[in-house]
Amino acid sequence: FTKSASDEYRQNFGISGPENFLYTSKAGCLEVPNMDDSREYADTLKAMSVIGISTAEQDQIHRMLAAILWLGNVQFVPHKDDDNMSQITDPDITAFIAYLLESTPELVSKVLVSRTIETPRGGRRGSVYDVPLNIAQAESARNGLAKAIYDRLFDWIVMRVNQAMQARGEAQYIIGVLDIYGFEIFDHNSFEQLCINYVNEKLQQIFIELTLKAEQEEYVREKIEWTPIDYFNNKVVCDLIEAKRPPGVFAAMNDACATAHADPKAADQSLSQRLTACSHSKHFALYDGNFTVKHYAGDVTYMLSGMTDKNKDQLLRDHLELCKGSSNSFLQTLFPEDLAQDSKRRPPTASDRIKVSANELVTKLMQSQPSYIRTIKPNENKSPSEFDVKRVLHQVKYLGLCENIRIRRAGFAYRQTFEKFVERFYLLSSKTSYAGDFIWTGGSKEACIQILKDTDIKSEEWQIGTTKVFIRHPEVIWGLETMREHYWHGMAQRIQTAWRKYQAFRAAKATKIQRVWRQKRQAFELIKFREHGDGLLGGKKERRRFSICSLRTFNGDYLMVNSRDKHTRGFLLREAAQIGSEPAVFSSRIEFLVPRAMRSARPMPRQLVVTKDHVCIVEEKVVDGLVQHALVSKTDVAAIKDLAMSPYQDGWTVVHLMSQPDLVFNCEFKTEMLTWLNSVSQGRIHLQVNSTISYNNKNMKSTQIKFVKNEAVQRAVFEKKTVQ
Repeated sequence: FTKSASDEYRQNFGISGPENFLYTSKAGCLEVPNMDDSREYADTLKAMSVIGISTAEQDQIHRMLAAILWLGNVQFVPHKDDDNMSQITDPDITAFIAYLLESTPELVSKVLVSRTIETPRGGRRGSVYDVPLNIAQAESARNGLAKAIYDRLFDWIVMRVNQAMQARGEAQYIIGVLDIYGFEIFDHNSFEQLCINYVNEKLQQIFIELTLKAEQEEYVREKIEWTPIDYFNNKVVCDLIEAKRPPGVFAAMNDACATAHADPKAADQSLSQRLTACSHSKHFALYDGNFTVKHYAGDVTYMLSGMTDKNKDQLLRDHLELCKGSSNSFLQTLFPEDLAQDSKRRPPTASDRIKVSANELVTKLMQSQPSYIRTIKPNENKSPSEFDVKRVLHQVKYLGLCENIRIRRAGFAYRQTFEKFVERFYLLSSKTSYAGDFIWTGGSKEACIQILKDTDIKSEEWQIGTTKVFIRHPEVIWGLETMREHYWHGMAQRIQTAWRKYQAFRAAKATKIQRVWRQKRQAFELIKFREHGDGLLGGKKERRRFSICSLRTFNGDYLMVNSRDKHTRGFLLREAAQIGSEPAVFSSRIEFLVPRAMRSARPMPRQLVVTKDHVCIVEEKVVDGLVQHALVSKTDVAAIKDLAMSPYQDGWTVVHLMSQPDLVFNCEFKTEMLTWLNSVSQGRIHLQVNSTISYNNKNMKSTQIKFVKNEAVQRAVFEKKTVQ
């Protein structure tokens, strides 16, 4: 509010920064890391609008907050005439407070430095006196007025929230949420911790009673034999704090407030003396200005200093009259008490109110069916991966979980309906399951008994009720869960083994199918390619019987020229042919007609390599024991005019070139070679068939080769320019 108030509030209510008000600056902490006061203030205003608090009501709330802040700035000094009296240092502040409370400055000043006391006379109204207050009393009364306005304002907001959440129609059932952290144990514990821990004692008492009650009722309903549970009943601790006879801590505190109200230190000293009456309890110890209460969650030491000051009701009758007599209707609403002049009852103290509130809460809880949600904060960093063991154990202890678990474990830690138990653990008995299937044909109760017997659980560890099965110790359930997990683990292993075998079988069969398909697909393509070659010959040339029967397949690269292995002969041929990265479509061994000086040409072994662009002839020879390759001829496919062959079965071929000596060689795979050359030339190269073929030799002179059919010759022989 002080950091983010609107300009209107700053002007009308005199609001400035938090450092200018005693209540917000005395602690010396105006900024907190990772906390945005302005954003939280805006969220608060939005929440007020959501629950239906009007703008006018929000203005009144801020007006009361401003009055509280300015009350904290009222300072007192000794009166000039009497040191036991006090006076206000700055009357302008009280005048502004009067403006905020819509009262008169004189009345505000009067109620801050004095109080009205009435002396009764035999049941009738007596004399009325104005008793001045010393500085300590005036400061205490000032703080009491500020706290009373804040307390009433807080209760009013809670009332409006409850109104906003109230059901519009009548409801048969009500769901209530009780949010409480648990015990508070600090290095310095005071009145606030005593009240919080007292409420926790009351709640722990009812939690234990309700838990035991629920346990006992279920055992009786299920006809279970059980032993009464022995537990620590913390009613003795509750009585130690709240009892009137003998007086407890709260009663001693109220007496100290009533008899020594003028001086807080004197009241604390009086409380120390009166607390000696509590020393009869083994759960209480008093020493060195402190006292210790042995709560169920642990021993807590409380400081006596300032405790009575926090307990007593600082709202004097004059303050109540000030608020009731204000022109501000909202302030009057916060203090609905009747100003009966003859009322002599002592106003309730803070401990009285907390005791009444706790007892009312217990009454409501006893009429309810409780369910518990225990929240454990694993670390202070809001991290999902950190687990502070010390902090968690602290919460487990002070949330009262240990006592609750101890009670549950004293009886039967686990109970479940027959149907749910069988559904969970039927796998553990061979008579209720087979291969994961439920095969039991009897009732669920008999199935539970059969499962427990087959798992070798001792009879004293379990009992069968009318609708549920009860197991005494959690270790038995852990054992059943482990057995169930092992069962599924074994089944999973069997399934995985079968699946792996199936996958391996499937992969092997798929590989086989793929291999066969690739072979067949390639064969289909080569068959079509071979049929195309047969069509090129067109019955012009005699065929060998294997070619006629289509038993020979086309492989193309017979010399493995396309191999990338540098250690193979095919790779060396590629290097010698100087074809770079061009793939070879056909390669084969041939007998190439080599011209000789002054003598007839004769066929010599060579290697033929055909690519899409070139026809290469490579010589392979051995020099000094090493195989070497040399390029003999490299011709562009585009320079080929046509091919010429004989009409007989021989493989001699003449490649007619443009403006170059023609190539003459004998190739076993003549049909495949012709087909590849026709294919790479896109059908341009055709075949000529004749028994006499002319060609140009290395001197570009026309020469003829004659082909003579000789049935006595098994393999074609070239001799003196004649092939027979």
